[in-house]
Amino acid sequence: MLAGIALGPSFLGHNEKVSKKIFTPKTQLVISVFESFGLIYITFVTSVRADLSIMTKSGRLGIVIGIGSYLLPLIVTSLSTVIVNQFDPLDGELGESVQMVTGLESTISFYGILEILTDMKLLNSELGRLALSSSLTNTLLNMTLGTVLVVLSDIQEAGIGSINLLNLMSFMLIVIFIVFIIRPVMVWMMRQTPEGKRLKNEHVIALNIMVVCSYFVSESMGLIGFWGPIILGVITPLIPPMGSLLTDKMEAFVWSVFLPCFLINSGKGVNLFSTTLTGFLIVEFLIWVATTVKLFAIIIPSLYYKMPFMDALSLGLLLNCRGIYDIQIFSRSNRRKMLSDESYGVMVMTAMLKSAIALPLLRVFYDTSRRYVAYKRRTIQHTRHDAELRILACIYEENNVATIINVLGASIFPQRPMELHVLNLEEYVGHSLPLVISHRLDKMPSSSKPTKIDFILNAFRQFEQQSSGSLSLQCFTATAPYDSMHEDICSMTFEKCTSLVIIPFQKTNSYVIKKITKKVLKMAPCSVGILFDRREFMNSRHIFTHRSAINVCVIFLGGPDDREALAYGARMTGDQNAMLTIIRFFAVNHATKDLIEEKNDLNLISGLRMSTMDSKNVRYIKHSVKEGSETFHVINSIGNDFELILTGRTHDYCSPVLSGLVEWSESQELGVVGDILASSDFKSNASVMVMQQQASVVEEMVIQSPGLVLK
Repeated sequence: MLAGIALGPSFLGHNEKVSKKIFTPKTQLVISVFESFGLIYITFVTSVRADLSIMTKSGRLGIVIGIGSYLLPLIVTSLSTVIVNQFDPLDGELGESVQMVTGLESTISFYGILEILTDMKLLNSELGRLALSSSLTNTLLNMTLGTVLVVLSDIQEAGIGSINLLNLMSFMLIVIFIVFIIRPVMVWMMRQTPEGKRLKNEHVIALNIMVVCSYFVSESMGLIGFWGPIILGVITPLIPPMGSLLTDKMEAFVWSVFLPCFLINSGKGVNLFSTTLTGFLIVEFLIWVATTVKLFAIIIPSLYYKMPFMDALSLGLLLNCRGIYDIQIFSRSNRRKMLSDESYGVMVMTAMLKSAIALPLLRVFYDTSRRYVAYKRRTIQHTRHDAELRILACIYEENNVATIINVLGASIFPQRPMELHVLNLEEYVGHSLPLVISHRLDKMPSSSKPTKIDFILNAFRQFEQQSSGSLSLQCFTATAPYDSMHEDICSMTFEKCTSLVIIPFQKTNSYVIKKITKKVLKMAPCSVGILFDRREFMNSRHIFTHRSAINVCVIFLGGPDDREALAYGARMTGDQNAMLTIIRFFAVNHATKDLIEEKNDLNLISGLRMSTMDSKNVRYIKHSVKEGSETFHVINSIGNDFELILTGRTHDYCSPVLSGLVEWSESQELGVVGDILASSDFKSNASVMVMQQQASVVEEMVIQSPGLVLK
């Protein structure tokens, strides 16, 4: 952009001879053509990435911010224009441009925000989702209001018969053609592509032709040409080999060749010598009025919905940033004489200044390591007992499958459905690209030698069939370097809004696997279950047959992690074949310092005991101990009475219950009690699930739920 401004009439191009040498007719033609193709492809690529369901995922706050950030700046800036006009009457090109300046500065470009979030790697963050939801609402409101005003203006000038139904019919025809003809062709291309492979070159060429043709057909039918690539991008399947794999293949050339031509052409249109002091001050005043009002219109609702101030401020800065899509709208308005050269130059320069200020401040105010921090509880304890439980199960090797299926099978039945996402984890290898593949469960193995993923799909496919409609299932494979594999896990849990992610664990795991587990424990936006398997559940006779009795034990010392373990154990009590034993430890003559935590523990246990008072499937055992050695002996005496033991990861290490045990703990991932249960000294064949309640949550926004209530 700066290069275009430097080559344009503001600097070098101010000399007519230099301008003619730099921008010859042939050069100008090539740049203009490349600019047009760049905008077509950028619009398509960004539309492919756009998830229009984001409005429903972010709740009311995104809609409130989107509406407020458009209407309030529009009203206040319009009133400011009236006031300015009283002191200094606006006439000529400036007077005609002021209304357009008011409208453009009130908008937030959905595509611009999407690109900024992608560059900052905040696309899968809670802040990113809220920003996308708000910008999409703002954009849709702007388009709707603009269309209504144009129609009303036409009616007022020429009557009701002036409404051009032909344009509406043209738009509907394009939508129908793309949805019912082009999309099936894309699906056919996907079926012709082997799983895990990229699209064939001839298919990529055909898709490129479709993108360009969609623009020219829209333009020739009297519509805005970009509607074609937008609709085509929105209906493009998101799963590989379409979606991200297709856009990655297009982006390199688009951003390195086409985009610079657009930026040069846009910058060349800025002529600072045509700017008067009065015009500059008026346009600049309106821009900063709109920016300030928009900032408050974003921060105030965010604070009302109990978002932390720094996050609200970050959201306000983000939504005030400008990108290439905003510049494109400014340029289009200028070429159609709706925006004067003077106003265009001031708006472009100010847009660059705003982004140059806002983005560095955003990086300071918003810690990107918190991108998976959620603004609401995603735990089993805070999930209604009759609500669908969403779980992500990670698979490192085939041996993990049977145990995970049996653990999940104990907590699924018609009254308590489950949405399960299975993530097969594969290490990145040099000849392939990091990616996430969505698998079709109806697709049978293509070769006589089933692979690891074939085994996983077949096992979970049968599990879904045996669940009698209580389970909805999706399977994925994530291929990534071990150093970044935790990003795929956390991103998937965040995207699918899961309440629990289950990660297999063995003490013999390599250092890199343990490192993944530690990072997930630190960053996961939901609760985490570390499953230590002693192969008790690997007995294949337990799978897909009648529901055999399962004995589950919860070791409860207190704290949020133990409450999460108890909540998961309590969920299993809905099945008459599940026997739940709660072993609670008390310290003799020791007063706890955290009365709130003690109250939360008591509320949860009391609620569970009251709701299961008449049940024979729940036992409650109390043990009073003086020191850690007594705790160890009680735990070690459990023996082989249980198939599954649940416990929390973190506890009050100052409590006498754990005195002397902390020093002997080897596996930080499992915690003190989990390490005892997973040690070779523990005389039991039971598998162990160590629970950590959601750690990455904004505490200011958490309203503690009352005790767990079961029916």
